[in-house]
Amino acid sequence: MNHPPIALTIAGSDPGGGAGLQADLTTFTRLGVHGATAVTAITVQDTRNVVDFTVLPPEQLRAQIEVTLADLKVAAIKIGMLGSVDNVSSVSALLAAHPHIPVVLDPVMVAGGGGALATEAVVDATRETLLPRATLITPNGPEAARLARTEDAAQWGERLRQLGALNVLVTGGHEGSEDDPIINHLYREDGHMRPFELPRQPAGYHGSGCTLAAAIAAFLARGRDLEPAVIEAQAFMNDAVARGYAPGRGQHVPNRLCPNGD
Repeated sequence: MNHPPIALTIAGSDPGGGAGLQADLTTFTRLGVHGATAVTAITVQDTRNVVDFTVLPPEQLRAQIEVTLADLKVAAIKIGMLGSVDNVSSVSALLAAHPHIPVVLDPVMVAGGGGALATEAVVDATRETLLPRATLITPNGPEAARLARTEDAAQWGERLRQLGALNVLVTGGHEGSEDDPIINHLYREDGHMRPFELPRQPAGYHGSGCTLAAAIAAFLARGRDLEPAVIEAQAFMNDAVARGYAPGRGQHVPNRLCPNGD
């Protein structure tokens, strides 16, 4: 019996469903992909900000991933918030044992409302052990600056590739004024850089980075090559943001249910 391709998200739980693994699962489902999950952390957050979070022990995270990979034919992995150095190390070791699976790493460090989700030690561990395991990383500007250890945006992509990331998509939502378009930059492993221009929406969004990274993983799971997957995922995310809504008293969230994803 045929079944949809399978993608695994390794991420934190957002009780409001705007970001984290809930956003990933909604994106996977909308794009015709079966979603599996490994929970890294339980967050206490709403559409305004993160109040608190508890990181799961690495043994529990590792067990979730191992049992999933042993049972399911996972075609792509998306990684979000990991929360601790031990979890970064555990995930890195598991990815090394499954090098054939494409990995999209969204290096979550700060929530949309400004709450910190990664200590400097977690950032260092991500830089040193996880970047070389990723097929693609999708940092926004502040995340790219922190990982690359430079505020010079012109150096972000190449610096991150020198640290081991095969491909880098630096998203531009945090750069420019509210009247400027968003410019994302894809730095490919062959040394080519391609910019993508997207319209900027007026509202602030909670979960747009999760949506984009999950959509790329979904298209990779469906068999797309990297650049076509990035292009289709950006179109999906742009449509989701354009149709976004405010479910609570804070930021808008992308409408991942309505956009066309075929």
